Parts: sequence; C-alpha cells; structure tokens
Amino acid sequence: MILIHILTKDHAQALEISDFLVSKKLTVNAVILQNALVRKRDSSNQLISENQTFVMGKTKALLFNEIDRELRDKYPSNMPVLYSVPIVNMDWDQTEKLVEQTTKV
Repeated sequence: MILIHILTKDHAQALEISDFLVSKKLTVNAVILQNALVRKRDSSNQLISENQTFVMGKTKALLFNEIDRELRDKYPSNMPVLYSVPIVNMDWDQTEKLVEQTTKV
C-alpha cells in the first residue's frame, strides 16, 4: 500500500487528476490541499515560495506505474510532480476496503 503524492501549480489540473484517479479506481480517495507552500531555490540560488496544490491518495503499490502512465499520456507537456510514499502500517479492515475499492491488478 502506498500514498500517491501529486504536486501541481494548476488547481484545476489537481481537481481533474483527483476525479480521474478516484473514478477509475486507481485510488480509494483523494485528499486535496490547496495553497501548499513550496520552498525552493530559483536560478540565482535565492529561496522563493510557490503556492501549489497537493493531492494525496491511498492505493496499491502495483498501481503506481499505471497512474504514472495515465498522467504522462494526459499531461505530456504539463506533467505534475508524482511520487509515492509507502504505508508501513494500516488497520486491517481499512486495508481490506482499499483492496476491494481499487482496480484489480
């Protein structure tokens, strides 16, 4: 089990992605955090802040590559940041629901 993390500057894209992932059963749910403050260095090595939208969703680790492929096809020139974080422990009942509510692999 993993948490998919997606960061994008485009809030509409974040909503579209979250709806797509949940409707296609690629994630059980989607948590959307608007105005996530991202700190990074610019080209002159100065720290800057950017507001981005952060999408999180629980899913099976085996679905990561499919999610990556789908997003690359859908957003070839505007691919959001995509990575996953492992879920080390999870309530067994919730694990069963996650398996039941996501697409079969």
